[in-house]
Amino acid sequence: MERGTYVAASGGLLQFRKLEVVNNNLANLNTPGFKKQMLIGSEQTFDQTLASLVATNDPYAKPDEERTPATINIETVTDFTAGPLKNTGNPLDVALRDPKDFFAIQTPSGTEYTRAGNFTLNAAGELVTQEGYRVMGDGGPLAADGAGVHITAGGDVVAGKESFGKLQAVHFENPGTLERSGGARFKLKGGASPTVVEADVVPEALEMANVSTISSVIDLITTNRAFEMYTKSAQTIDQMNQAAISQVGRRGA
Repeated sequence: MERGTYVAASGGLLQFRKLEVVNNNLANLNTPGFKKQMLIGSEQTFDQTLASLVATNDPYAKPDEERTPATINIETVTDFTAGPLKNTGNPLDVALRDPKDFFAIQTPSGTEYTRAGNFTLNAAGELVTQEGYRVMGDGGPLAADGAGVHITAGGDVVAGKESFGKLQAVHFENPGTLERSGGARFKLKGGASPTVVEADVVPEALEMANVSTISSVIDLITTNRAFEMYTKSAQTIDQMNQAAISQVGRRGA
């Protein structure tokens, strides 16, 4: 495959993946605690290419790759900047003040972390996420019994004058050590560990997704146009190659 086709194919692949990411960000515009994703592209080294596997049997493999260094590594990263706060008036809604703090929740896969504080009570009176996962407190899962259950600015789950425990908050100095588990949930990468801190929350409020509608729509339009451009470039190069092959064939006839 010649250089132009490599450039068009790798560039088009990057734009196609970006379309998926931007669409997913827009789809979660109203998801509390959602953190938008971004793409990072980088040029592959020869050792990362398929050609490297046959380099010992093909003396032209590495020189060809060096003349055509257009293939791209695509990596998805998460933007952990804080989203805007929305007052809800719901006594079980809370938003963390520190952008590096997270709530700890209990899932079938183990402890995970989220900034989505739109909690509710299940049939057993346990404080759970909208997905039904139990919210962890300073002494384990939290359960409240009584009328008027609410969460204070200090993270205490209270009904009347009785406190049923305090929300467990953990701090990640570098949230980049987290990997996305699903939606607004994250889990630890190998070797990472959080620091347990005092919960400092805004009661009756939620942190919304850190996704800008205007920026995302602009990204969607520009990315779609770029993808079309790379596709047309690949088609044009293919047509030129076909024409060249046809002309060479006629001359030899």
